[in-house]
Amino acid sequence: MKLIYQLPNHICSVIALLLLTVLYSSCATIISGTSAKIQIDGAVDEHVNIVTSKNVYRDISLPTTVEVKRRSLDGQHIQISSENYAFSDIVLRKSNNPWSILSAALYGVPLIVDLMTNAASEPAQDHFFITPDASRSQADSLYRADSLRWAEAEREFLRQIQTRQLPQRYKRHEIRGSVGFGECQASHDKDKMISTYKDYFDVTNAFECGDIFGDAFAQAGIEYHYRLNRKWEIGMLVNWGVSNDNYDTSNDFDYYYSSYGYPHLYGYANEHCNFFVFAPSVRYTWYETPGIRSYSRIALGTMRHHLKFDYANYYWSAYDPLPDISTQKPEQTGGVEMIKWRMAYQLTAIGASIGGNSFNFFGELGYGSLGIIRLGVGFVF
Repeated sequence: MKLIYQLPNHICSVIALLLLTVLYSSCATIISGTSAKIQIDGAVDEHVNIVTSKNVYRDISLPTTVEVKRRSLDGQHIQISSENYAFSDIVLRKSNNPWSILSAALYGVPLIVDLMTNAASEPAQDHFFITPDASRSQADSLYRADSLRWAEAEREFLRQIQTRQLPQRYKRHEIRGSVGFGECQASHDKDKMISTYKDYFDVTNAFECGDIFGDAFAQAGIEYHYRLNRKWEIGMLVNWGVSNDNYDTSNDFDYYYSSYGYPHLYGYANEHCNFFVFAPSVRYTWYETPGIRSYSRIALGTMRHHLKFDYANYYWSAYDPLPDISTQKPEQTGGVEMIKWRMAYQLTAIGASIGGNSFNFFGELGYGSLGIIRLGVGFVF
C-alpha cells in the first residue's frame, strides 16, 4: 500500500514563527543591546576627559552621556579628569534587566541568549552628578599623579581592546557530535502514515507504562566544518533518528463483555520509523570573541526515511489465553512498509558555542532535519 506525501505548504509560517521565537527569546539583547548608557552631569566649568570600559572621551562638556559594557558591570570604574581639577571615580553597581526577566518568564531556556550577550544586567544607577575633589592650582603633585592615572587608564583601555581582538591565526577544522529534540522534518511522513493507518485499522495509542516520549524521534548526529575565513564555513552533516510506538483497539466496554466469555476482536499495531540524513552545510558567524561565538546555518541534502506500520488482530476473551500474534493467519494481519527519499533541509536561526581553544559546548534553535533544539560538543583543530 503506497502513500502519497506532499511537502507542507506552511514553510513560510514555520520560518516566521522561528524568527519571532528568536526575537522574543532575546528581548534584552535586542532592545537593550550589549552596552549601557550612563549620564554624567556636574558643577564643572571646563571640559573633562572620561574613560569607561567601552570608550575614551576627550574634551567633553557636561552634561554628557557615555557608554559602558554590560559585561562585569558590577564594580566597573568610570574615570574623570580635567586640566584644573581632580575627581573621584564613579563606581557602578548592577541590577537585573526587566526585559531579560520577561524573556525568562515567557520562554525560560532562551534567557541564555541574553546571558551570553551580557544584556541580562543593567546599571542600578544611570545618572551621576560629580564635583571636583581638589584644584590642581593648589596641588601640582596631584596634577602629576592624576596625569599618570589618566595615562595608565588609557593604556588599560587599549589592553582590554587587544584582549577582545581575535588572533590572526586560528584553527580551521571542527568536528561536532550532537543530539536533537523536538519535531523534525521526518515527523511529517511519520505523522501522515500513522494518521492514515490509525483510522484504517481503528486503533488508538496504547499508553504503556513508562511511555514518556511516545513516538517522538530520538536523534543523534555528527558534522564537520571547514572555516574559510572569520565569517564563513562550509561542511557536511549526517543525522540519524528513530521512533517507535504501540497502538491497540481495547476499550472498557469490550473488556466488560469479554470477562463473561464473549469473544472480542482485539487489535494490536506497532509503528517503527527511522531516517538517515546527509547534507552539505554553510555557516555564517555573526559575533565572535575568544570564548563565545554566535552563528546561523543552512543545509540542503537528502533524507532516506524507512516507515513501518504492522497490525494484527484476533478473537479473545478473559477466559482464554492471548494467542501469539506471529501465528495469526494472513487475513488477520496487515500494515505497510515503505522507503521514502526526500530533500533534506535545515535552517538554524541562531546557534551559540562557548568554550576554549580546542573544545566547546553549543546549542542551536532551528527547524528541519535536525529538530528544533540541538545540543552538543565540538572539537576544534
